[in-house]
Amino acid sequence: MERSTLSPDRAAPKARGASARYIGIDLARFLAVIGMMANHLVAIVGENPEASLLDQRAAEIATTLTSGIAAALFAVLGGVSAVFASRRALADGRTGAAIVSIMLRGVILIVIGLALGALLSPIIVVLAYYGASLILVSVFIAARSWVIAVAAGVLWLAGGPVNAFVRDALEIVSEAGSPSFETIAAEPLETVRGLLLTGTYPAITWVAYLLVGMLIARALIAANDRGRLSRTALSLAVVGTGLAVAATLVSNWTLANLARFGVAAPEGLDMATFTKFLGMQQFGAPTSPELWAQLVAAPHSGAPMEMLRTVGISLAVIGLLVTLFDSRRTPPGRITDIFRAAGAAPLTIYTLHLIATAAAYGPIYAGTDFGATFPWWVAGLGAYGIQLAGVLVIGAILSALGRRGPLEALTSGIVRGVTRT
Repeated sequence: MERSTLSPDRAAPKARGASARYIGIDLARFLAVIGMMANHLVAIVGENPEASLLDQRAAEIATTLTSGIAAALFAVLGGVSAVFASRRALADGRTGAAIVSIMLRGVILIVIGLALGALLSPIIVVLAYYGASLILVSVFIAARSWVIAVAAGVLWLAGGPVNAFVRDALEIVSEAGSPSFETIAAEPLETVRGLLLTGTYPAITWVAYLLVGMLIARALIAANDRGRLSRTALSLAVVGTGLAVAATLVSNWTLANLARFGVAAPEGLDMATFTKFLGMQQFGAPTSPELWAQLVAAPHSGAPMEMLRTVGISLAVIGLLVTLFDSRRTPPGRITDIFRAAGAAPLTIYTLHLIATAAAYGPIYAGTDFGATFPWWVAGLGAYGIQLAGVLVIGAILSALGRRGPLEALTSGIVRGVTRT
């Protein structure tokens, strides 16, 4: 294959940056995965007024800390991983192999996601959406950083309004749910449309997150090559914190001043309740294509202000963890390495989490009546504690054996076999 004339920023990554392992990135992945688990297992209890006071308070905290945030961090880290996974091929000038490797990873994620979509649980499986987005961003893997930044900016500004406009035109709130092989066969148009635009985690939003992650990875690699990793990582954390605070302030101001935008509560609903609803978790798009809705940072809305807030938080988390754990390049301690190893196996852990949750919900879907509240092992702090303990056991095993997660190893093996990277 001919050496490509395209490059990330005129030059391919240097060997030192190409071989470095970022402990802080693995720890950020760990936080993203257990954050999604908390949203699935703890935050959901807040919807039940019969839940205990402890579970309700825990649900409020989990919602504040994870709703929309964990999934966005997961997506941004997906972009970081795409750069890390393809940097050796790019360094060798094998641009085609780099692009194909990312596309193939996306295909594998779609296949796994469609298989897991058949599970019966209240969780929307994100892997098929993630895989579709990864395929779309693969063409940017060798593009200049300014091209990636422009593409991310366009999606950031236009994605929310376009998404909301299309849903209004189609008269749908969301579709596709957890895509599966069954839905692909029964409703192919609706499923593909959901993956790209009208689903809970649409590519029109997630591609932007992935592109931001690609820029972060390039910044870290370049800083590491120049011996300025600590300064760059800390700068990312400071900038991210500023963005998150600014976006939150704008969103809060908008919700407090809806009347200035001519927004009124629907008939039969008071304004306070309507305002609370507008700030709650959405279904992959802003509640309206109008300007005011784009300024509300409602979780999972894909509105520009929500994306700015969650990108800011992602920058802060990644920057802080890289500053703390990668600046001196010292090996992690034994306890830290358990968390790192678990974070380095996000696909394996996320898959097991879905299977375990579906197994716990099995009796409920089979018709067993547990009364007004779920059993402690199905949802709430107890269920979360059990699964978190399982995650740490997996991390301890992988750390002791010095191995990757099984699904991560399988994916990498398939990609290497096809692309020879």
